[in-house]
Amino acid sequence: MQQEMNHLLDEYEFGHISRRTLIAMLGAVMLSPAASAASSAEGFSAKSLNHVSLAVSDLDRSQKFYEQVLGASVVSTQPNGVNMGLGDGFLGLYKIDPPSRIHHFCVGIDDYDVNEAADKLRRLGLDPYVREDKPEVYFEDPDGISVQLESKDYRG
Repeated sequence: MQQEMNHLLDEYEFGHISRRTLIAMLGAVMLSPAASAASSAEGFSAKSLNHVSLAVSDLDRSQKFYEQVLGASVVSTQPNGVNMGLGDGFLGLYKIDPPSRIHHFCVGIDDYDVNEAADKLRRLGLDPYVREDKPEVYFEDPDGISVQLESKDYRG
């Protein structure tokens, strides 16, 4: 699964696939039977690809684009961005430098507790980052891609 995800991210970064295709394909990889079988008793059991957050150069322009092209609407806001509803998940659009890249993706899990999740990540040898202002936990994959864990019902 990790190789498939890395390949998809490479394809996006080299301009071979669009953001929309990347998001759809990452969701398919994360929810595939092989991904479920690959989960270990030590790690988490991913239930959904909750969201992908994009670093954009012009928040208003991007919001209007995804409203028009995907029919997405704002489900929540944060100081530097908006979250656009997409089915059971959402697409985060944030004014973050540098633009035109994926900032992070979020995996929804059952029975999410930020402190328990951070402790489990530490037991797995990772160095999680827990936000002080919100109960969110992040960690980096081997290539430095930021991954967020949250409740499968999280909406930003």
